[in-house]
Amino acid sequence: MIGGIIEYDDLRKLSRLGERAQLASVERWAKRVGIRYQYDGRGGIWTTLDALNAALGVTHEPEPEYSVERVV
Repeated sequence: MIGGIIEYDDLRKLSRLGERAQLASVERWAKRVGIRYQYDGRGGIWTTLDALNAALGVTHEPEPEYSVERVV
């Protein structure tokens, strides 16, 4: 991982598909668990820590503010 970027090798390890997992297998896993990703220029995929957290349901979004004016 470089900063907040998770590269293909890291995604392959997270997927637990094995050290020899092919790109297509890692892509299917990422799609199945809801991780948004992009293609890099070296034949792999990458994502961000925020995208991984969003797929897991962990976000840093503030709670919505409710008030009487908004409810009515």
